[in-house]
Formats: sequence, structure tokens, C-alpha cells
Amino acid sequence: MFIRNLLCWMETAPDASRAEAVQALARSYLTSDLAREERGDVEAAMTWLLDDRSPIVRAALADTLAESAAAPRHVILALANDIPPIAALVLMRSPLFLDAELIDFAALGDPDMQMAIARRPLVSAAVAASLAETAVLDACLELLANPAAMLTRPALERLVERFDSNAELRRALMTRPGVPLAVKQKLVAQLAEQMCRVPAVGTGLKAERARTVLGEARDRITVAMAQGADRAEIGSLVEHLRQSAQLTPTLLLRALCTGNMSLYMAAMSDLAQMPGPRVETILISGWTSSLRALFKRAGLPPKLYSAFEVAVVAYREIAAAGEPLSGFEFTRRMIGSVLAGHEPEEGFDDGLDSLRRLLRRLETEAARDFARDFVQQASLPAA
Repeated sequence: MFIRNLLCWMETAPDASRAEAVQALARSYLTSDLAREERGDVEAAMTWLLDDRSPIVRAALADTLAESAAAPRHVILALANDIPPIAALVLMRSPLFLDAELIDFAALGDPDMQMAIARRPLVSAAVAASLAETAVLDACLELLANPAAMLTRPALERLVERFDSNAELRRALMTRPGVPLAVKQKLVAQLAEQMCRVPAVGTGLKAERARTVLGEARDRITVAMAQGADRAEIGSLVEHLRQSAQLTPTLLLRALCTGNMSLYMAAMSDLAQMPGPRVETILISGWTSSLRALFKRAGLPPKLYSAFEVAVVAYREIAAAGEPLSGFEFTRRMIGSVLAGHEPEEGFDDGLDSLRRLLRRLETEAARDFARDFVQQASLPAA
């Protein structure tokens, strides 16, 4: 009788008052100890309210039921098919949805609904992959901002493919914890490629020079990102670099001269198709003949054997002396050793000039980084 009287009253009551009554009715269903018949009456009333003329009333029903696993499933599904602002209330919070249902709702293409799904307390890998494939940019940004979103590497790579030109998404990918190095490097490489086509860059630099500068910047960031990464991450990064033709002698020499031996060892192991421990033994203590055999098997240009050999020997000497294996002084000593000890093979005069230019740029980079760090540290007490 109470439910009947309530429904009759709601026929003429103001929207705000009816919304409050709906909230009380929904709360009674979720929290009160109702008899079976009473519970059925309340459920029927809520089902009837799905057709209420006022979105305020339907939103009140959705907001009250959204987070409960005890809510009537058919009511939640009906609310999810309501207008987007109401659907978003349950799509974001209700635990009753199946992954397949969430994927279907995301595929409808409404931005509000996609953003609501991206903000859920837990977004499964399947749902996250669906959003990465179909959702609008704002929803994908919400997905990246959600630490509970289970984003796999293929889903992250799809985001890179779809929105690599968007600065906000690039920033979100680079700062999100757990994004694989290979994905971040792909983003860096694509950005460098895009900048080569920017008219302002082409105006200030010749095309070949611009490509060289941006390629070196890409390599520098790649080596820096790999610094301190675990073996699995570095292995995945090296595989990506090889597949994308970025695992070049230039990058390898940069890694070696800046102290990233982990990246260099992993790269040589991948290129030579040899076990990591065996490569490590050769690089740390192998004879010259073993080093050159490794360089040959890895496919390095024969004209660069001498440069890499000198660099490896210099690294060994610095390590044996117990001195730091990174930083400006390390890089300067490594570069000085290579420039002084490298003997070009026959017919390598032009290549030697190119190598020297690269090493001097590396030395300049290291010196500028050291100066920035020095000034920053010196300014801390005053600040």
C-alpha cells in the first residue's frame, strides 16, 4: 500500500522532491531488512521509475544504486542505456557489468560513456584495450591517468599509433608508471620523425643536418631512459630497437661511452645471437681476438672494430681502478681514449672524421649536463 501511495504521489510531485523520494526508496532496497514481497514491490517501483519523464529522477536512482553489488541487475543495465550523463553514473561505478558489456558500451562512441568506463575503480586488460582502440582522446587520457587500468604493451602501442602527435598524451605516457621502455622509445622516435617535417626546423637547418641532430637527440634520450632499467626491460627495448632499425653502431658507441654497459651488453647479445653471460665474459675479460669475433658476429662494420675495442679496453681500465663508471669525467676519459687509440682501417678516412665529430658532440653533451647539475646543486643552499 505504501509503494502504491508513493507512486501516486510521484505523478504530480515536483522533480526535486521526487528525486529525494527515489533516493530513499533505493536506499531502503539496499540497506533495509525487507520481506520478500516488500522487496519485490520496491524493485518493481524502481523498474517503473526507469521511464520517469525527468532525468533528475533517473539520475537520482542511478547515483544511489551505482556502487552496490546488490542492485537489481536489469535496473543497472537499463540505466546504462539511458542518456549519456545518467549512463555514465553506473558505467563508472557499478560492479555488475561484464567486460563484454563494457566493451559494447565503449564501442557506441559516446565520449561521456567512454570516459566513465576509463575512470572505473578497475579497468581490465580487455576493456582497456578496447578503449585504446576506439575511445576519443579525452577518454584515453583518463585511461592513462587511472592507476587501476590494466594497460598492456599492445594497448599502449595502439595509443601511440593513434595519438602520437598529441603532446598531452605523450606526456601522460612518458610519466605513467609501468609503461615499457620500448613504448616510450617508440614515442620518442616518432616525435623526432615528426619534428623533421616541421617547417620551422627545415628553415633553420638543412634536411640532412636536421635529421642528424634529431636522430642523435633520439639516441641520447633512448640511452638515458635505459639507465638503471632491469634486464627484462632492457631486453625488450633492445628487441624493439633492432626491429625498428635503430640499433645502430652510433647508439651502441653512445651507450658504451656514457657508461650504460647493461644496454651495450644486451644489444651485443641480441645482435650476435649469443647468451648474455657469454657476451658479458668476452666484454669484461675477453682477448682482442674474442672481441673482434663478437663484433663480427654482431654485424658491426669492420671499420669500427678498432673504435669499439679501444672503448671496451678503456672501460675495463676505469672499472679496475674502482672509479665511477658514469658521469662527465668517465665520458671524457672514454672519448679521449677512443680518439687517441682508434686506428682506422684501410679506406676509412671519411668514417673517422664522422666518428670524431660524434665523439666530440658526446663530450660536449656530457660537459653541459655536468655544468647544469653543478649550477643546480650550487644554487640549492641559496634557494
